Amino acid sequence: MRKSFFGRLISFCIKLGLVLAVIFVMLCAYYYVVISSSSLSAEQKWRTPAVVYSRPLELTVEQKITFDQLEHELSLLKYRKVANPGKPGEYGVSRNRDRMVIIRRPFNFSYGYEESRPIHITFSNSRISSISDAATGENIDIVQLDPVLLERLSSSGEEDRMLISIDDVPQKLIDTLVYVEDRDFYNHHGISIKGILRAMWVNLKAGKKVQGGSTISQQLVKNYFLNSQKSIDRKVRELFMSIIVDARYEKSQILEMYLNEIYLGHSNRDIYGFGLASYFYFGIPVSELDWHQVALLVGMVKGPSQFDPRRHPEAALKRRNLVLSLMVQAGKLTEKQYREYAAKPLGVVDKDQNFSVIKVPGYISILKDELKSRLGEDYLNGNGLVIFTSLDPQVQLAANTAVKEVVGGLNAKRNKKLESAVVVSNWRTGDILAVVGSSDPQFQGMNRVTKARRQIGSLVKPAAYLTAFNNGWHLGSMVHDAPVTVKMRNGQNWSPKNFSGTFSGWIPLYRGFAKSLNVPMVRVGMNVGVQKVVDTIHRLGVEQNIESVPSTLLGSFGLTPIEVNQMYSTIATEGAYRPLSAVRVVRRGNEVIYDRELQSEKVQVLDPRDAYLTIYGMTKVTSVGTAKSLKKYNAVIAGKTGTSNDGIDSWFSGFDNDELVTVWVGHDDNSRTNLTGATGALPVYDRFLSIRGVRSLVPAIPDGIADAYFSYDGSKSYIMDPETCTDVSGFELLPVREDMISEEEVRYCNSESEDNDVMGNFIRSLF
Repeated sequence: MRKSFFGRLISFCIKLGLVLAVIFVMLCAYYYVVISSSSLSAEQKWRTPAVVYSRPLELTVEQKITFDQLEHELSLLKYRKVANPGKPGEYGVSRNRDRMVIIRRPFNFSYGYEESRPIHITFSNSRISSISDAATGENIDIVQLDPVLLERLSSSGEEDRMLISIDDVPQKLIDTLVYVEDRDFYNHHGISIKGILRAMWVNLKAGKKVQGGSTISQQLVKNYFLNSQKSIDRKVRELFMSIIVDARYEKSQILEMYLNEIYLGHSNRDIYGFGLASYFYFGIPVSELDWHQVALLVGMVKGPSQFDPRRHPEAALKRRNLVLSLMVQAGKLTEKQYREYAAKPLGVVDKDQNFSVIKVPGYISILKDELKSRLGEDYLNGNGLVIFTSLDPQVQLAANTAVKEVVGGLNAKRNKKLESAVVVSNWRTGDILAVVGSSDPQFQGMNRVTKARRQIGSLVKPAAYLTAFNNGWHLGSMVHDAPVTVKMRNGQNWSPKNFSGTFSGWIPLYRGFAKSLNVPMVRVGMNVGVQKVVDTIHRLGVEQNIESVPSTLLGSFGLTPIEVNQMYSTIATEGAYRPLSAVRVVRRGNEVIYDRELQSEKVQVLDPRDAYLTIYGMTKVTSVGTAKSLKKYNAVIAGKTGTSNDGIDSWFSGFDNDELVTVWVGHDDNSRTNLTGATGALPVYDRFLSIRGVRSLVPAIPDGIADAYFSYDGSKSYIMDPETCTDVSGFELLPVREDMISEEEVRYCNSESEDNDVMGNFIRSLF
């Protein structure tokens, strides 16, 4: 008996259903395999840039730091000043500005993770008088603030993101995102039929597409696996894969992946994820976002370009306030809170200050070169690279300001633009603290600190005099400042002159040093031997080849500012060489892959006694010599001015008890500037000190150094015997190397005291 038409139809439908079910299962199995083999983990999909941090500010009891300086550091870190600090990233101050409470952010420092901590700090006489836990009252000996986020380094690719964990995300962000983008997120299984139907109805009434029906899972699949191509095939794949994603992952995992994947704007590269967007738009970590900031970011998901707060502030504000009103509807905000947050400005930071209030292209240039040499060319491959540097944001700001004001002022009076370069280091540790590679500190091009090799002029003289001290000369030795002619290897004669064109006759060596006189330098250097001076320069840390010719004594060879800084750093440490470095620690994940402290030690390359005498001579430069304008600071500073031939290059290098600064000013094309070291580079250093302050230099006195009184008699100088010469008025007190004192140099004031061991008695008297 033949089946009725209705029976046949039912049979066909059953068979078709079975076929579709099989196809569905096969598709599900296929996409499950796709998702299983293409994990959504960051290591598989996302190539995140390396993150670069400044040094953390370390606070200790009795530390010399003012209230204003610490508050300035907090502004660099974008801590928020409030009346009653209670959340990480907030701080409060007392009415008298002598106490401060800081809620330090949690941070994974180079040595390990530290939780958020409330810190109470009191100040007295420009020092920290006490540090304690603001919650328990427990005294704290030392504490570090989180470092400034400076830069992200990427080897390739246009995407930029900062991965965050769902644990870092405030609940307000999750609630807002789910309510605005996918209200049924916790109830559906990857796709929402109700949402699709609702969107179809709204769009039908509007006569155009005004609402989408995609779930958070669908948006994640589209962005992660697929593309934005509008086709039935892509949409079908999106639906199937969304179901699989929802089946395979927990809702919290899907949210975390979405928060890291979503596109939220464009800068030099595309901005992906809420972690980076929080910094890009507000300069703070995602954990510190407030309601109005959350509303803006969530509102931008619909159209990052359309609602860009920098380009379209009115549209962004309207969208933000709409999202805030939805949160009232969701019961997350009250009407009063809505009005409060809706009245706030967008509060978006300048795009050049989203990570730091300073840009440091010169420093990053040095950092990249060092990372390549330490870790290899492919150091940026892989994820999770965190680089801790020695950059000091406050030192960098001082250097930036000094260059902009001083060089900018000089340029305002000139038709041809002067360029500049500054490098600041901690001479005790070898840390590079700040770098300015141009007269525009934020210039992204040529870094003159490492690329501009220019004649150093008189900056060579400390190295030459250091060599002389090792060969029997004293600070009080007499030098003839009179015309001199030196026969060159090619048979020609060379007759150097002083910058002033005048001569002073017989003078003590230290005066020629302080006044930067050329002729005394040439006489001393030729007496010692040019090759010995070249050897000293190499031991100070200069690696390039230097020709052993008489003009070398006046700095006829070229060095870069960082090479000069290295040379002076070794002098400052009294002959202990340690290579300058921008990198402190490099970590991949929680694994330390480079620690400078474990790989770099000081090496004593020169006699500390010679270096000490050289430093003393440099203090005379700043007190009575070419840099005596620095006397106004009433502090001991060691320094040296330098001017190359024809006034082409202006140099200064100097240090107090903490920081060594090298400054160059000149033209890129080697044309004349008509500036000396004292009129070009020195004013930059002067302005730097006026911002940073000065700590008077207190060099360690090496064994074998003693003070001696010098008398001068025409072309001769004598060291007065301390036992027989009781009246020392009119004599000059200078440090000397005890082992370099010869018997012929000693003058006795009472011949009756002489005996067969007069020199031995004199040497013993010095101890």
